[in-house]
Amino acid sequence: MAVPDLKWPRVLFVALLVLLLFFGINHLYQRYFKNEALIEALCSLEGIAAAEIISEKGTEIAVITPDNSYQGELESLFDAVEKEISGYYRIQPAIEIKDRRSALLHRFASDVSPDLYGAARTGCYREAAHEVGQVAAACGLTDYLFTVDSRHIYLQARDGSSYLYIIVPLPSDQEGGAAHA
Repeated sequence: MAVPDLKWPRVLFVALLVLLLFFGINHLYQRYFKNEALIEALCSLEGIAAAEIISEKGTEIAVITPDNSYQGELESLFDAVEKEISGYYRIQPAIEIKDRRSALLHRFASDVSPDLYGAARTGCYREAAHEVGQVAAACGLTDYLFTVDSRHIYLQARDGSSYLYIIVPLPSDQEGGAAHA
C-alpha cells in the first residue's frame, strides 16, 4: 500500500484550525454560558450591585461591588458569594470585594493593616480587635465591625457614604482559627 503524498501545509492548516476551533469554543462556553450565568446569580444575591469575573496572570478573580446601602456583615456577604461560586467552579477563583474609601477610611486601613496581618500570623485576635478599636476611636470612626471565622479576618467600616472592606486570609495551619483568641 502506498502512502498518499500529503501536502504538509494543508495538514498544518487543518491542525491549527482544529485547535483554534477547540479553544475558541471553550472560551465562548466559559464566557457566555458559565461566567454570565454566575454573574447573574451573584447580582441576584442581597447586597450585591455588580459582579464581574476577570482573568489575571492565569487565575480568575470574582470582583464583587456591594450596594452602597448594604449594611450587613462582610462575613455573611463573603460566605454567600463563596457558596454561589462553588456551584459553578471546582477550583474557586479568588474573591475581591470592592470598597469605596474616603481619605479617613484609607488612613484607617493603613493604620490597622499591620495589626490585621499580625493577628492572622500569630492568632492574637483580641489584641487586634483592641488595636482596631483604638485606631477607630483616634480616627473618629464609630461604625466599624471586626470579625473572625475559621478562614478569614474581616474588617468593615463606614464613614458617611464611603465604606471599607478588608478580608485577610488566615494560614491554613491554624486549627479552628482561634489559636489565641
